[in-house]
Amino acid sequence: MLIAAVVTAAACSGGSEPAGGRSSSPGPVRLIAAAGLRSILDGERARSRKNPPTSTTTATTTTLPSAPFDVAQTRMTFTDPTRGSPARGGAPAQSSRTLPTTIYYPTQTAPTPEVPTPPPAPGAYPLIVFAHGFAIDAAAYATLLHDLAVGGFVVAAPDFPGTSTATPGAANRADTLQQPGDLSFVITSMLQVSAGPGLLHGTIDPNAVGDSGQSDGGVTALAAGWNTCCIDARIKAGVILTGGAFGFEGQWFPPGSPPVMFVHATADEVNPYSASTSMFQQAQSPKYLLTIDGGSHIEVYVDPPWEPQVAQAMIAFYDQYLKHDPTAAGRLQAVGSQPGYTLQAG
Repeated sequence: MLIAAVVTAAACSGGSEPAGGRSSSPGPVRLIAAAGLRSILDGERARSRKNPPTSTTTATTTTLPSAPFDVAQTRMTFTDPTRGSPARGGAPAQSSRTLPTTIYYPTQTAPTPEVPTPPPAPGAYPLIVFAHGFAIDAAAYATLLHDLAVGGFVVAAPDFPGTSTATPGAANRADTLQQPGDLSFVITSMLQVSAGPGLLHGTIDPNAVGDSGQSDGGVTALAAGWNTCCIDARIKAGVILTGGAFGFEGQWFPPGSPPVMFVHATADEVNPYSASTSMFQQAQSPKYLLTIDGGSHIEVYVDPPWEPQVAQAMIAFYDQYLKHDPTAAGRLQAVGSQPGYTLQAG
């Protein structure tokens, strides 16, 4: 996968306004992985090399559903002039927020060194915005995000100015409170990109927007669609990967909340499985909980043999609620019926 030259776009925060103000308190912020995810992922991979997963705890089918798409990747940088960024790595605080964003999009021609960004496949596709975890970067989730795009989605993954390791310096805990606003800003910016001239013109269905995130990024994604502090009404469905409902003022899961699916491994060593069972109990219907037997905190979302199953489930869920595909419910149930996986619905 090749990355095109960075394009800078200064987009306003127009579009659908969130219901209620966003919390911006600089006080202590509870985190799922306060030490950061990079070292956690390294440790999980080391343990997997020492003790490889067995077929009794992971599904045996590891292929994605067939789709007529290759996937290409590009980068755009969106700058929000209305909100500030914290000081990091010796750089002073900024009066704006810069969001370098990796975009995966469906094509009919595989990228090549000569043509790294071929034209998108014809049609308008749902947009999925993805929130990375604390003290890691969006690139760590590249395989999952690529595989979502294979299913016929435009996927936009920003690197947050306060918490991504793509920016030098220690990650800033308090800045996680700004991240639901970042997701909303990326939605606005991507819709503007699709409406304007250029590579991605006409590629996004503005009425089919979903979000997702992992760990503290899961908390971010949940706040953006399921907490009255930060709700962006354009978000019509979401998948929360080992997240939690905490840290933001406001009501979680108010009446009328969009469909949501939680994904969690029972042996998550960082964030207990009960975090997702609790959210599943609180959430409005329709709701789902995909349980991975055993597993870990982050590796199950980025490495085989688990990642393809998570991607299949996410594609089926988004197909059901963003594309209204009548075959999607059965495909989602099929993932949850494989060895090592359980799907609950409510």
